[in-house]
Amino acid sequence: MGGMSDFNSDLPGELLCLAETGKRTLFPTGGVRISIGMATCGRAAGALPISRSLAARQDWDGIVYVVNTGCLGACYAEPLVDVRTPDGKHYFFGDVESSSLWHIIRTAQGSPPSSYLWAVARERRVGVLRSFHDLEFVKVNNQGFIEFFNSQVRRVSSRCGLIDPENMAEYVATGGYSALARALFQLQPADVIATITESGLRGRGGAGFPTGLKWQRAAQSSNPLRIVIANADEGDPGAYMDRALLESDPHSVLEGLILASYAVGATQAYVFIRHEYPLAVQALRRAIAEARQAGLLGQRIMGSEYSLEVALVESAGAFVCGEETSMLQVIEGKRGVPYPRPPYPSTRGLWDCPTVINNVETLANIPWIVLNGAEAFREVGTEQSPGTKIFCLTGDIKRTGFIEVALGTSSKVLVEKIGGASPSSVKALQIGGPSGGIISYSDFGIDFESVTFSGAIMGSGGLVVLNNDRCLVDLSKHLVDFMAKESCGRCAVCRDGLPELAALLNTLAAGRGNEGILTAIEELSKAIAGLSLCGLGKTAVNPVLTSLKYFRSEYEAHLSGRCPALSCKALIKFEINLARCKDCRCCYLVCPSSAVMMRQGKDLYVVDHQLCIKCWACYETCPFGCIKVTTGS
Repeated sequence: MGGMSDFNSDLPGELLCLAETGKRTLFPTGGVRISIGMATCGRAAGALPISRSLAARQDWDGIVYVVNTGCLGACYAEPLVDVRTPDGKHYFFGDVESSSLWHIIRTAQGSPPSSYLWAVARERRVGVLRSFHDLEFVKVNNQGFIEFFNSQVRRVSSRCGLIDPENMAEYVATGGYSALARALFQLQPADVIATITESGLRGRGGAGFPTGLKWQRAAQSSNPLRIVIANADEGDPGAYMDRALLESDPHSVLEGLILASYAVGATQAYVFIRHEYPLAVQALRRAIAEARQAGLLGQRIMGSEYSLEVALVESAGAFVCGEETSMLQVIEGKRGVPYPRPPYPSTRGLWDCPTVINNVETLANIPWIVLNGAEAFREVGTEQSPGTKIFCLTGDIKRTGFIEVALGTSSKVLVEKIGGASPSSVKALQIGGPSGGIISYSDFGIDFESVTFSGAIMGSGGLVVLNNDRCLVDLSKHLVDFMAKESCGRCAVCRDGLPELAALLNTLAAGRGNEGILTAIEELSKAIAGLSLCGLGKTAVNPVLTSLKYFRSEYEAHLSGRCPALSCKALIKFEINLARCKDCRCCYLVCPSSAVMMRQGKDLYVVDHQLCIKCWACYETCPFGCIKVTTGS
């Protein structure tokens, strides 16, 4: 991608000045920069007091600069601190606590510690840091930290955790808005659309629809009033790609939004974001204000003939409002209820104008493609699914986080190499959020075609790893219950069918299922999927249908009164192994319902199953492993 000067050679004078300012804060001459991850994951782990403690030192003025950055991706390692020294070395400290502060301070003073330090990297070219790939590790104390990044291809997330998201100058210094300058002064709108079409970029928000085709439909409309919307209404439990991008690198999304608007000829754009993301909302508001002040929004952007206004719309938070037609209703001031398609929004959308709706990650890909070209974009990924994809890797693994890999990357690479899970411990993967699917763990390339073939959907990129202790009947029950509560109520089959399906799953998990209940669950699921109006109802039953496909034996076990994962409360019992009991009384003292009783004679301790509330306190407390869990008769 060239050196730093290559990025900024075509920028107008004002942006060149910003780039120089950004370089001075990214690479302070003779000074030390301490970067602290302050995205939601960092703050939740306790980064705020760490940042305040370091920034409060009085002897660092003009020598050490404490900067708040976004998420580097290794959420499991938060609070995460990066100390950059004048020679271009980066000292990474993970799981930082107050006891680590002195070691960070000593590093800033030129005396790196031998303990607490996770890794040391150096910039391949001192003063060039556009991506995590510009770093070369020279010392590793925590091997897992390196394994987390080794298999990633960081394009969209390249700046995340490296720049201050509230400092537009740092974004410009790392190549930001170079793509916009190139498009405005060297490319026609049709050229931008052609590049995106040739790249094969597919929407990263769920269905994987070709982005270029969507843009073409809007650009070809006879209606001169066209609109572009960035969909940041991310509602999947366990998925936070949009939030992490907006909290860590909001200008990348904004630049992609401006480029999309230029390509289709839109003069008005919106960002639709859920109000439960206060840090993302704050970062985006600031980014829009900074861009407007720098002449990147409003009239005659960068002195060109193109003008654009961007407005922020906060969603009330309903899951269904992420569906594009429902979103349009909300922006128009109506209740968030989906309506039938066609016509599609790209031909008739907001206020009957052609409207392009792309999700946050899709838009963040646009500047990279415009700068590097369609062919370079296709260098990774598969023929039908080119490029990279961001996943939120969570669940029963050592290393959870916000990762970016080439599409088609093996599931084993994500789960075992990046996530650090033991292959024998993994039973299933939940892909695509609550309306995705639960599939058995195997070695397959994760791309749009493979995931669809498995019966799941890519969704926005949630990937939850489930170990052998997870009950998939119980998980399906909770997911269906969530979708039932999020239904807008317009379709009777969705409004009434999902609660009924949840009730059937509850009956099965409680051990009260009859012989025909599995058939009823399967037939009702297919009816809901087939008759629902929008994507919520059509996909809400995916967890049930996929888990039935891959793990039917678990459903059949529940039908016979057993929970193989020892999870469903109604189907398990706690018993005390008196042969191993040391009479420590721990189980007796910890039981909140007095279910553990002391008796005279041989059976000194027994569990009253009528009083037991299945809280697991006795099992977790017993120091001698005397408590055993059983299921079935």
